[in-house]
Amino acid sequence: ANIERLAGTLCRLRGAALKLGQMLSFNNAEVLPKEMQQLMDKVRHGADWMPAWQLKKTMEQELGPDWRQHVASFDETPFAAASIGQVHPAVLTDGRRVAVKVQYPGVATSIQSDLWSMKTLISYTGVAPPGLYLDKVIEVAREELLEECDYVREASNTKKFKTLLSAYPEYAVPAVVPQLSSERVLTTEWMPGVAVDEAAAKSTMSARERDRVGSRLLWLTLTELFTFRFMQTDPNWSNFLYDQRTGQLALIDFGACRTYDAPFADEYLRLVRACAEGISQRDAILHHSRNLSFLTGEEDDLMLDAHVNAAVLVGSPFAATKQPFDFGAQDIGKRVAADVSTMIQRRKTPPRKEIYSLHRRLNGCFQLASRVGARIQARDILLDFYEKHHWSGLSIEEFEQSKQQSESTPGVSK
Repeated sequence: ANIERLAGTLCRLRGAALKLGQMLSFNNAEVLPKEMQQLMDKVRHGADWMPAWQLKKTMEQELGPDWRQHVASFDETPFAAASIGQVHPAVLTDGRRVAVKVQYPGVATSIQSDLWSMKTLISYTGVAPPGLYLDKVIEVAREELLEECDYVREASNTKKFKTLLSAYPEYAVPAVVPQLSSERVLTTEWMPGVAVDEAAAKSTMSARERDRVGSRLLWLTLTELFTFRFMQTDPNWSNFLYDQRTGQLALIDFGACRTYDAPFADEYLRLVRACAEGISQRDAILHHSRNLSFLTGEEDDLMLDAHVNAAVLVGSPFAATKQPFDFGAQDIGKRVAADVSTMIQRRKTPPRKEIYSLHRRLNGCFQLASRVGARIQARDILLDFYEKHHWSGLSIEEFEQSKQQSESTPGVSK
């Protein structure tokens, strides 16, 4: 009964509730209590659509009273509801099918108060694990939500990804339709295909095809982090569409994107390589983890053991003895839960801001490869990135000191 009442309340705080729940649970790690996992599922599926009058008002405010002159048809019933908006199918006057995403009124202006309400509810119910540094989680959630509410920024992200992936025909990114886009409305080309996990559920997908799709998902994730250093960090499986007819992966929804500094990407790649080599690289794992601020140097042995064990487990898809890695049979989430629980209880510092979104995407990639049932030569993919990586030559500390100096120097552009 308490879960039902709390879910009802959180559905009214949908954007804040989903963002915070996603960050607390690392998307699919079995760390949260069962009650909170059930709660977030109810919130995720409990969306209310805008009434017709509100939709009409929003469209006219954002696009002007004559916006319908650009469309041959517009379905007022949305086919999807996201955390901060709903999506409508439409057809342009030139015949192109498009998806029109309309933001719920008031979402951006209520983020601060909604997150405060979420914090109060979580603290009151006691459903969140202790030692989460909840204030830091809420701070990061606030920044991410404000960015995701800016559809002009999302349009720019979409265009950037379309350019970055233009050389790779196995991927597709929709074009933005500028005449039907604004700060709270975003219109993009309709992309063919179905969500990858839905496509994988069909018996018509061969084992070879599953392996190829999983490999492409992993390659894309590592490319975004280590090559582009610009990543779409929302691991929602419906953001990855698969067209079985062409074998092409279509990527949609670029509201949640983050840029990574070169020294951070360097050090993270070194850490992943060390994790792939297993427990023999304990000292290297701890060294790179301190450089990435996972550790302060003041942790006790219990915390350090849990950290290394978790790191080796998460790096196991890249281990030499486990190739090709069978993602369909992996249970990393279950096996790592006890160590993560120990880390949450005993850690001395919260993760860097970059880590929240990065680990959501990495975990989402592993989980999606698992849904697909892919067997991937993951180590070969990682080593190829490692060998071809362009190292910056700077440590994170040196880069951040240089950045602070330039920002504090008059006349230096920020």
